[in-house]
Amino acid sequence: MVGEVQSPSGLIHRSRGQSSGWNGLAHEAIAWVIALVDFVFLLAASATGFLLYEQITFGLVADPSRYVGIGMVIAMSFVLAMHSAQAYRPEKVLLLRHQIRLICILTPTTLAFLLTVIFFFKLGSSVSRGSILLTTIASLSGLIALRYFWRAFIPFALARGVFGRRRVLLICGDGFPVLQFQARAAGVGTTVTEVARLSEDGDVPLRCLDLLAGAPPAHIDEVVIVWRSADMTKLDDYLGQLRRSTLPVSVTFEGLVGGIVAGTLTKIGGMTAFQTQRPPLSLYESTLKRLFDICFSLTTLLALSPILLITAVAVKLDSKGPVFFRQTRKGYGGRPFRIVKFRSMTVMEDGDEVRQATRGDTRITRVGAFIRSTSLDELPQFWNVLKGEMSVVGPRPHANAHDEYFDAQIGEYVFRRHVKPGLTGWAQINKCRGETPDLKKMEERIFHDLWYINNWSLWLDLKIVCRTVCLFHDFRDVY
Repeated sequence: MVGEVQSPSGLIHRSRGQSSGWNGLAHEAIAWVIALVDFVFLLAASATGFLLYEQITFGLVADPSRYVGIGMVIAMSFVLAMHSAQAYRPEKVLLLRHQIRLICILTPTTLAFLLTVIFFFKLGSSVSRGSILLTTIASLSGLIALRYFWRAFIPFALARGVFGRRRVLLICGDGFPVLQFQARAAGVGTTVTEVARLSEDGDVPLRCLDLLAGAPPAHIDEVVIVWRSADMTKLDDYLGQLRRSTLPVSVTFEGLVGGIVAGTLTKIGGMTAFQTQRPPLSLYESTLKRLFDICFSLTTLLALSPILLITAVAVKLDSKGPVFFRQTRKGYGGRPFRIVKFRSMTVMEDGDEVRQATRGDTRITRVGAFIRSTSLDELPQFWNVLKGEMSVVGPRPHANAHDEYFDAQIGEYVFRRHVKPGLTGWAQINKCRGETPDLKKMEERIFHDLWYINNWSLWLDLKIVCRTVCLFHDFRDVY
């Protein structure tokens, strides 16, 4: 059993779209339970829907046997369709939007199949369109409600071993954070029962190989290897030796290889590939994002026009200088544009040297301090969004002087320009905003920006906007 305290260095990497900890007894049990519940619910909903419609509309008490048969056809067709889409895998069940999309597609499709069968067998007189509509509404609402239930229940049940626990032998290096791994594994029904440490040269202890050479130990269900060494020949040799055991073996990587396999898995020319950098948004995605930008920015400018007018007057009366501050920034693909803000400082820096604003900065005006703290100074950037130079959501654009500095210091910095810069972003709602006194702070911001780029969706944009509105102070860059 593990008892030592581990250092927090090292991370577990896994590919998006691949399962992590969802295997063995718990995996099969969850899939069967969810499929069975769907079947029983659809059988009951279908039979009840048809019977209720007969009772309410015509006042008749119909023979339930015929409608139970119809319910079995609907339930079996739906469950088989979901199974063929691998939608009962626990990690897929937790993807709420994906599940709702499938339910909204497969439920009407299943009922359409039923109508086709009824038509060919000339049973139309015995089944009314009203009963089918009632059954569809009941099935859709119930299945969606069940998905919300499973999303809350499955992590709770796995953490408490309701579906059984997967016991693993963990083979890892000295620096690997075992306790952190244990805590995460427990959340998906996995328990680390034994740990074997690799040597500095990546050698597996002989005791471990001997243990796995014979009959499977009673306290181990699976072997998990965390590999950091660049010597893949040695890993291949160990995997060959472990084939003598009937236990399943999984390998996860740290370092560069771990970062590569964290990409989306695809098939190219019959070979498995990991996408380490997502392509630019497709025509459909970019059009969708642009439409959202136009609608949201227009609505916001119209709704906040009184506040914009009051702020402009306050800036003008507070200190000498223009109402608006314009500065050259780099946009999508490095194209320059002039960002617009309400002036909050006594200076208008826009050259090779731009000093970041800091707390208590004497250059900040009285009104400037207020509009900066509330991010009112950033609202004119909705004009940049309307012009197509910026997006509502994206990496925050920095002054050119800061761009050149961080470009030279951080290798991944340039990847932020793979999308349009934004008014707010994933980094900002994760508290990576404002002053960046050291490279570590900027690297943390870059990490969140790149995550956003690689995981973009319209739903993610809406989530970021909602969280920004709730916080109301997350529009901020490094100037």
